[in-house]
Amino acid sequence: MNAEKLRVLDMLDAGKITADEAARLLEALKGPSLMTKETRDNVEDKLRNFAQDCGKLAKEVGEKVHVFYKGVEPKIKKASHAALEKAACVLEDLACQINESLHKDECCQEEPCCPATAECCGEEAPVSNDPPQYHN
Repeated sequence: MNAEKLRVLDMLDAGKITADEAARLLEALKGPSLMTKETRDNVEDKLRNFAQDCGKLAKEVGEKVHVFYKGVEPKIKKASHAALEKAACVLEDLACQINESLHKDECCQEEPCCPATAECCGEEAPVSNDPPQYHN
């Protein structure tokens, strides 16, 4: 409770004002009402309509995102596959270099280090859509 209300109640308790005077003072402390019932109902209707519009918009956006994802999904898969294949080649080439530095001559003798390309043997190999194959 704020200080003004407590002061009115203290004056009532002390007998300095009557109950009717206290009621009028407390009502006056409330101030004028900012909203009539009509205004409050109007605001509630507008908020309800806004919430419904937001729901419709969310549904439309969800549908459009779904359609967009279905369109780019194959491209994402293809790019992911290419990235994985390249990473496998890099790791395989690194293994070849380590083996060569340890004087192991098995690497790059008969088959390329990278299954997708024959880079370490100086040849080009066809690129396939199959997952990378590893060899020791």
